[in-house]
Amino acid sequence: MTPGPDSSAPTPIRSRATAVVAFLILIAIIYLRGMGRVWWCACRSPNPMSIHVNSQHNSQHLFDLYSLSHILHGILFFGLLWFFRKRLSLPARAAIAATIEIAWECLENSPIIINRYRTATAALGYSGDSIANSLGDIASFVLGFYLARKLGLWRSVAVFITAELLMLFIMRDNLTLNVLMLLWPIDAIRRWQSQ
Repeated sequence: MTPGPDSSAPTPIRSRATAVVAFLILIAIIYLRGMGRVWWCACRSPNPMSIHVNSQHNSQHLFDLYSLSHILHGILFFGLLWFFRKRLSLPARAAIAATIEIAWECLENSPIIINRYRTATAALGYSGDSIANSLGDIASFVLGFYLARKLGLWRSVAVFITAELLMLFIMRDNLTLNVLMLLWPIDAIRRWQSQ
């Protein structure tokens, strides 16, 4: 029996996909450093996670509560690219999804998006991610992609909804509201989020 496109056996395609993603991460680090992003939180605390959304530590440690939304990115991209499973191997789909996520990390830390976050969302003091946080976001994305592959459709949907509701309850923000407020800000939601 020959391995199918989703086999976990090492292949030249998997090796190339891994090399491409590693190269893109390196380019992203160089880009983020060139944009003035710091390596780590200015507080120098070795704590890998910040759980205080409205603080100077948010987006500065390896992980924060927004890491959940990057896990959801992985679940979403796995689901969207699943439709191309007959044409693209799993490593190719993972590389495409990772490329989009890495590109978003770079765009998210550009002045235009940082300013958009400040003016259109409840993230009034947002100054961009540290490089460590961007790498943590990419790792969270990879975890989400892997979870979606292992959990299947309905359990992935359950994880997605649970995470969205949990974020909404804990921090009055989630992936859905984040996208909505970036694209079409609603003052009533911004006021509610700021309470």
